[in-house]
Amino acid sequence: MVTLYKIENTEIRPDAEIISAELRGLSTDTKPVEMGDRKIGNGSVFIETDTQKLYFFDADSQEWKGE
Repeated sequence: MVTLYKIENTEIRPDAEIISAELRGLSTDTKPVEMGDRKIGNGSVFIETDTQKLYFFDADSQEWKGE
C-alpha cells in the first residue's frame, strides 16, 4: 500500500493539476504517476520502506528513477 507522506502544489492554487509528493511504500507496490486527477511532479520522491531505496520521479520520461 502506497502512503502519501507529504504533498505540495507546484502552483499556488488548491486545484493545481501537478503536485510535488513524498510517497512511501513497499518495493512490490506500483509507484504511481498520478494521484487521483493530479499528476506527480518532477522531482517527487518515493521511499521503499522494506528496502530503504530512494526514487525520484522524472516527469519527462514519466518514470521513477533510483538506485
